[in-house]
Amino acid sequence: MKLVTFEVATSVGAMTRLGALLDGQQDGRIVDLTVAYAAYLAADTDEPTPRKLAALRTPPDLIGWLTGAHKSREAAEQAVTFTKSRLEHEASPTGLDGARLVYARSDIRLLAPLPRPRTIRDFSIYEEHMTQAGGSSDKRPAWYRWPPYYKGNPDSVIGPEDSVPYPNYTEKLDLEPEIAIVVGREGSNLTIEEAADYIGGYTIFMDCSCRDGHEREPFGPSKRKDFANVLGPFLVTPDDLVEGNLVVRVIVDGETWFEGNTGHRRNFTPAHLLAFASDNETLHPGDVIGTGTVGLGCSMDMHRWPRVGQTFTIEVQGIGSLTHRIVPGQATPAYVRNGMDGLLGPAPGTSPTGPRSQNR
Repeated sequence: MKLVTFEVATSVGAMTRLGALLDGQQDGRIVDLTVAYAAYLAADTDEPTPRKLAALRTPPDLIGWLTGAHKSREAAEQAVTFTKSRLEHEASPTGLDGARLVYARSDIRLLAPLPRPRTIRDFSIYEEHMTQAGGSSDKRPAWYRWPPYYKGNPDSVIGPEDSVPYPNYTEKLDLEPEIAIVVGREGSNLTIEEAADYIGGYTIFMDCSCRDGHEREPFGPSKRKDFANVLGPFLVTPDDLVEGNLVVRVIVDGETWFEGNTGHRRNFTPAHLLAFASDNETLHPGDVIGTGTVGLGCSMDMHRWPRVGQTFTIEVQGIGSLTHRIVPGQATPAYVRNGMDGLLGPAPGTSPTGPRSQNR
C-alpha cells in the first residue's frame, strides 16, 4: 500500500488529509481514507457512529494511522476496496454528506508523508559513501560494529512540491539520496529479529547537507543539516517493497549523475538500525530512521555540485521520485556565514574580521 499526506482547498481554508494511491502510480488517483472508511461503515456495516470510528481508525495524519496498527491497516484496505467498487458504477463517488472520496493528482497538493516526524535519526550504512571525497577511503573499524548516526531537525521537513533552499552560508550544497525507514510501532530494546516487525514503511529521504563550515560545528552537524530535509512522495508499506534491492538514481536537469542499488555494499539492514536505536531508548510510531547516502550518490563522491536554478531528482524503484527546483535561501544577517562578535572579543592573536573570513 502507498500512503500519502495531501492538502485540499476547502471553503474554510486548506485541510490536510491522509490518502492511498488507487492506481499505484505517482500521478494516479488518491482516495481520502477517512471519508472512504466512514462511507464504507455507513453503507456496509451496522456501525452506529461511522464518522467517529473512521476518525479513530483512519485519522487524517500518518502518525495517528500508524498508531492504530493492524486495525488501521485493515480499515484502510476496506476503504480502498469499497472505493474501487463504487468507481465501477460511478465516475465521482461521494461519501457521507456528499464528501469527496477520490481526487485526481492535479486536484491536491502533495505533502511529505510525515510533515513533522517525531524524530529523525540519520545513519550511514553504505561502505562506498565518502570514499571518493578525498582523504582516506577506509572506514574506521568501529563503523563495522556500531552504525553511526546524527539527530536531524524534524521541524525542517519539506514535501514533494516544495523548492529546496540553497543557504547563503554554503558554497557546497549536497542533496544526498537515502531511504527513510518509518517506525510503525512503539518498542524498546528490540532484537534484530524483532525489529523488522516494527517497520511501518519506507519513503525517499533527500538529505540536504552543506559540505563546508565544519570548523564552526565541533559537536556534529547543526546548521549544515538543519535547514531542510525532504521526505516523499509516499510511504510504502513493507509488504509492498523489497527494500534491499532497489535501483536509485540522481538526475539533474535531465542528466543522470548517479545510479546505484540499495543493497550494494551496505553493512547493516533496516532491522539492525531499529534494534540499535532502540537500545535503552523507546522508538515511537512516526520516528524516521535514515539509511545514509546510497553508494557514491552524494556530490562529495561525484564531484558534481547542484546550483541554484537547477532541477534535482531522486528516483527510487518501487517508491517513486522527488523532483525539486533549487532556489536561493533566505536573506539573513549572515551570522552563520560571517561569524558573530562574542562578548569576550576575538580569539587571542586574531583580528575581529579574521575568523569571519575563514567561515566563507
